[in-house]
Amino acid sequence: MSECRNCGSSELRELGPIGQVQPFFLKRVFGMEIRLPQSPNALKQRIREIVSLPIFLFSRITGQCGYLEMQLCEHCFFIQTKIPFHDQDLNRLYLDYRSPAYNAERTRYEPEYANIAGEIGQCQAEVVTRRSALTTFLKKVVQTSPTDTILDYGGSDGRFIPDIPGSKFVYEISSMEPIPGVTRVTSEAELGSYFMVLLAHVTEHVTHPLKLVTKLGRYVKPGGYLYVETPQEVSDQQRIKLLDGASRLNLGIHEHINYYCVPAVQCLLEAAGFSVVAIESGPVDVGWTTSVHIRALGRKALVS
Repeated sequence: MSECRNCGSSELRELGPIGQVQPFFLKRVFGMEIRLPQSPNALKQRIREIVSLPIFLFSRITGQCGYLEMQLCEHCFFIQTKIPFHDQDLNRLYLDYRSPAYNAERTRYEPEYANIAGEIGQCQAEVVTRRSALTTFLKKVVQTSPTDTILDYGGSDGRFIPDIPGSKFVYEISSMEPIPGVTRVTSEAELGSYFMVLLAHVTEHVTHPLKLVTKLGRYVKPGGYLYVETPQEVSDQQRIKLLDGASRLNLGIHEHINYYCVPAVQCLLEAAGFSVVAIESGPVDVGWTTSVHIRALGRKALVS
């Protein structure tokens, strides 16, 4: 039976084939290319070659994409692909994430990406804004001490870890070296138990967010915290229109394969066994763009 991979509900609304799969995603994840077929007939092939140039030029304007069936959970309003991806397929997208080779290959499919390739996740404005916003959010609701441990799961080199007391660790599958003051954990087998686990801008990338957050609960000490941060790329008004069938919105399937809102993040934490102690959303200027970020903090129950 199909279920919401964010909260576990079976209350799903079919949205139709509105998941727009980008060519770079097809290439990286499945090794697929979008192109005109070759004909075994020499004359037909010659005709195709003659007309291919205007078709190619037109496609540069209109774009060429495949489309996937999408679903919206009527319980938590999370949006997902109807058929889930396999984790081993998605891993091919991220093994050299943001490296020069990744940027060069992606730019071949998306020439406009060259304008921001060096800014995404690297721009000092983004680092300062995201880190300070997270620090402010956490300091309002929780206190840490130098003896506490903080893990940033999937946190690149740890540059977004907030400025709060505690020993800082990062678990990352890519080859990025951590910044000074952060210890890299290279294998899940090395993970221990932490006062706080950060999961920032990860859930929108993974096939099964609920399974991931439930698993991370094992790394949170009793009475400890799990922080989730994710963008909201489909507004509440757009979700209502999708539910009413009044929207012609296409949802990009690229790095992000899931679409969140505040209720979806809250339900995710609660379904994984956490109580939500704080949640907020608001626009964030990261230098190369402005987007809405959702921040939520869940607490694990104390052992009775």
